[in-house]
Amino acid sequence: MNAAITELKTMYLRDHKQRYPSLPDPARVAPTYTDKTANGLTKCILEYLRLKGAFVSRLNNQGVYDKKLQRYRKGMNRRGLPDILATFNGKSLFIEVKAGRDKLSEYQETIKQEQEQSGGIYYTAHNFSSFKTWFDELT
Repeated sequence: MNAAITELKTMYLRDHKQRYPSLPDPARVAPTYTDKTANGLTKCILEYLRLKGAFVSRLNNQGVYDKKLQRYRKGMNRRGLPDILATFNGKSLFIEVKAGRDKLSEYQETIKQEQEQSGGIYYTAHNFSSFKTWFDELT
């Protein structure tokens, strides 16, 4: 396990102890964190930002299966929006999670450009360690 994920677990347990002080320490268990998958990396980033005091929300950009029509309907969000929206210390953060060799689509590149032109910050996360380093330097 890498140092960034170990620190995330420590932060989680410290926060848990503060929120639930009457629970004995042996009963506290941190969630399993991994950055080997897109969902795992997203979970790490969401939790880290929450623990740092950011407003954070995950966007679901997938279509929805309609049983009546027996097909998928397109999602209602604008194409290219990032996986995670956050605000920290007055800064608007768009975070796109990419696993493996995945790269930004043309729609995501457009959103990135618009976010940065409007004074916001855009980051493409490939692993938790580099995300944590980037975020810690940002603050």
